[in-house]
Amino acid sequence: MKAYKTVIYSFLIGGVLALIAQALVTVWTNVLTGTPMQFFIGGSTLISMGIIGCILGGFANYQLVEEWGTFGALLPFSGFAMAVGMKMVGPWTKQNATAGKAVWQGLWLVIWFNAVAAALSILFGFICGSMGTEPLVVVEKNTTAMVFPLAFLVGGGLCALFQVVYLVVKGITPKCQPVWILLTAWFCGAILAPLGVSGALTNFAGQGFSVMIPVGGYNMYNVGVSFAMGEMGEGLAHLGSFFLAVAGLFFTGLATFLIYNAKFGRTPIHEVHRMKAQHLMDELDDIVPGAAGTLLVASAGAVPMAVAEEAVDRSIG
Repeated sequence: MKAYKTVIYSFLIGGVLALIAQALVTVWTNVLTGTPMQFFIGGSTLISMGIIGCILGGFANYQLVEEWGTFGALLPFSGFAMAVGMKMVGPWTKQNATAGKAVWQGLWLVIWFNAVAAALSILFGFICGSMGTEPLVVVEKNTTAMVFPLAFLVGGGLCALFQVVYLVVKGITPKCQPVWILLTAWFCGAILAPLGVSGALTNFAGQGFSVMIPVGGYNMYNVGVSFAMGEMGEGLAHLGSFFLAVAGLFFTGLATFLIYNAKFGRTPIHEVHRMKAQHLMDELDDIVPGAAGTLLVASAGAVPMAVAEEAVDRSIG
């Protein structure tokens, strides 16, 4: 697939997922406002997105979306939950690992990623708070219906931006892995916080920013600022919400693994997608006899059939 197409798909996929998250946060706001769990409205939205990633990932469908627009699928929280699950599925299907070893791989990703990212962001926030740093830009919270299209635009824009970053870095260093770009995205949320950019995007575009990985850096930056200002209760409340969301991340990832194992066993993901592609071709042939072969030949041009089949497999799964 052409690189520019992955950027376009990242924008569209990320924007749609941000819209879904904006609808979810509206629901959770109505449900939790005025209750002891009001502080967890954001966390509930993240976990809800994680469940979406969990179900689609467990049935090997979310990974298809990731193939079309890498960071459009990965930058939202739903993609991170799916990635944790696939971190377990990988050794389970490719290395014949035990269930315990496979689950540990996902748990370790959750631990090291969030521990490192949160600790550095909190430290940065604490330093800025101790220096009395104030945001350079302050934007009032958008409570109008315009938050929905803005969530789509900003969420899609962020996904497209980090897809470009990924393509550039991978062009320089082919060994670049998406997880390093996700970590960079997290730190961007913290680094841009004292400038007021992270807060402005949160208030301006709702879940267009708040369901994306950079919001983790912004939230942990605020925890550090609260600690520096002696507001321990507020800081601990935000930290507690973060730990609940991280726990939700692990358990949704675990659910992804369990669903995948129940449905496909130890069959590797590429084989699952190959079977899905074959099933799609068979159904197409049932509807229009010979259509699948015609489609394959038309898309293959003059290249050998084996190469064409491989290309179709890549495009579908």
